Amino acid sequence: MRTPVRGSSLSGPVRIRHRSAAWARCPALLVAVLAAGCSVGPLRMERGPDAADHLEYLARALVAEPAQREQIWQAALQDTPGPDAALHRALLRTVAGHSGYDPAQAQSELQALLAQKPDTEVAAVARARLEELRVSNACRLEVENLKRRLSKVADIEKRLDQERR
Repeated sequence: MRTPVRGSSLSGPVRIRHRSAAWARCPALLVAVLAAGCSVGPLRMERGPDAADHLEYLARALVAEPAQREQIWQAALQDTPGPDAALHRALLRTVAGHSGYDPAQAQSELQALLAQKPDTEVAAVARARLEELRVSNACRLEVENLKRRLSKVADIEKRLDQERR
């Protein structure tokens, strides 16, 4: 049975393909695929932490007391080197209340981690935390700017008040 198929809107005229044409040309391939499928046992994949696990790690650090944060930080320093451990240390550096707190260093570590092209889970969490840091820094800068402006307004009001007397 012939079915009209358009490859894309830019491909020009309609091409006609047979649905079973590929399998009809390669019966050996079909037999090999079927045989391989029958011989494969259950697959067990060792998977590392996913994004939710990394975010849960960060959440535990955020709600921990300072003494617990210090314990988490010390444990993170002893972790086996790798992308997951580097992510955890960088995430912890963004949380105040322990000896490793350093948001600027955390930002550098997260950017370096992304430059190493980690797996998608680690990269997603690193990008999300970097964005949070960016927004937080922008907010902090805006608050500082507003405080300066308010201080100037207060100075002007004081001066005007003194001139009226």
